[in-house]
Amino acid sequence: MRIRTYIAAALTSVSVTTKAKTQTMSVKDLQAQGVSSIEEPKLSSSPAQVYGQIRMEGMQYFTPIPESPQLSFSQLLSARLSALKETSWIDMAADISGGTFFSRGQSHFVVHEAYLASHGNTPFKTFLGRKKKDWSEMDRRWQLGLWQPKFAIDTLRPEEQGLTGLFVDYNTQGWEILGFATPVFIPSMGPDIREEGGGLVSDSRWYRAPSRNYDFNNHINTISYDLDIPDMAKLVGNGGVGFMGRLGNKENGPWVVASAGYLPVNELILKRKNFKDVSEDKVDVTVSPDVGYHSIYSLDIGYAFSNLKASLSYLQDEPKEKLPEVDWSIQSLKPIKAYSAAFDFSLANIFTKTLAFQLEYLKVDGGGIKDVLSNGSPDDFTLFDQRLKFTNALSFRVEGQLASLFRRPFVTRFKYLYDYDQRGSLLNTEFLYYPSQKWAVVMGGDILGVQDESYNPSSFLNQYRANDRVYGGMTYVF
Repeated sequence: MRIRTYIAAALTSVSVTTKAKTQTMSVKDLQAQGVSSIEEPKLSSSPAQVYGQIRMEGMQYFTPIPESPQLSFSQLLSARLSALKETSWIDMAADISGGTFFSRGQSHFVVHEAYLASHGNTPFKTFLGRKKKDWSEMDRRWQLGLWQPKFAIDTLRPEEQGLTGLFVDYNTQGWEILGFATPVFIPSMGPDIREEGGGLVSDSRWYRAPSRNYDFNNHINTISYDLDIPDMAKLVGNGGVGFMGRLGNKENGPWVVASAGYLPVNELILKRKNFKDVSEDKVDVTVSPDVGYHSIYSLDIGYAFSNLKASLSYLQDEPKEKLPEVDWSIQSLKPIKAYSAAFDFSLANIFTKTLAFQLEYLKVDGGGIKDVLSNGSPDDFTLFDQRLKFTNALSFRVEGQLASLFRRPFVTRFKYLYDYDQRGSLLNTEFLYYPSQKWAVVMGGDILGVQDESYNPSSFLNQYRANDRVYGGMTYVF
């Protein structure tokens, strides 16, 4: 849906590779490079704890796309690895994943977390690297991607990623204070995008190209797009700061979490330059990614008791105005004010099993996008008009083991979402059977729909209503 995520995969790969080489360089490596004054310390350390998952999956879409019939079926092989290593003076942790769709350019590698941490069980700890934190309940539950970036090559399976930098944390059961600072920015990752035949295309059903029609002097012209990718350092070298405070225990009793930050917007913004040859019915458009900043604030209030958890959340962001060079236009992000409520509860002894329920509501004011010129006036053409997928949505989810087959668990997951602004719904179902402790057979499906296809055609559910699908596969855990 959003072209501005096309470069995130390359940025992540560059920054992660550099960091990995730095973190894994041993003393012997340094000595081999002429740093002979470093003596290898003698440390007592515990064995590394390693966990992983391998998933094989096939996915079938119900409706073919005429221009891309090859996208009706896909096969995915993916793996995920988590590791923790403790030494007498420092701890190291990593959570990485990768996968391939068995086609050219359709592979990915993601670092969800990778950090060094001060050793010990003391309340005060420092972390250096990429790490997830609970900045906002709303941002985490609804995968807004405002506080922490997302990995979303499949829009229905977004996953929150950590921020990258230095974390200073004082954390006890009753309260917590966290400070964060970074000189590095790694944006959200979406489908890879490329130029082809004058258009911007992707080998993904979760990307919609911008319109190629341009109204010039009451005459429709064809747009020919060209990508201009700036120097990586210009995009990565954007820092930020954040602060978070918690009072109370989120697992028992009342609690409050307040967060504030000044950070780059996790979704890259786009700027473009138009060139019109009056002798031809064509407009050449150069598109280039850029980084925008915003101030972001969030407040969560909650209560946890036995099998019930409830929370109310508020989140606000104020994008910093950024104007382009002369003859260029740029996306101007409108501020967001969002409110949400969530209830989590579980019921035991239903068919002798326990079911977990989740009820959530989200309301967003603002969040539009308008392209503006170098003088700040609105352009007459806008690439994309919305920052978020859902703006007025109610969601219900249930998960649990409903039955046993051959004395092995059969787990059901069900989620239904309705967005009142889009007049549409999203249904997710998944079934898992565990023939053994390490193996799981997975089957599921996703159904999207709207009540009126002519209403709000640029909305998320309307754009992707043809992406109903079923999938199945197996997962191995070690």
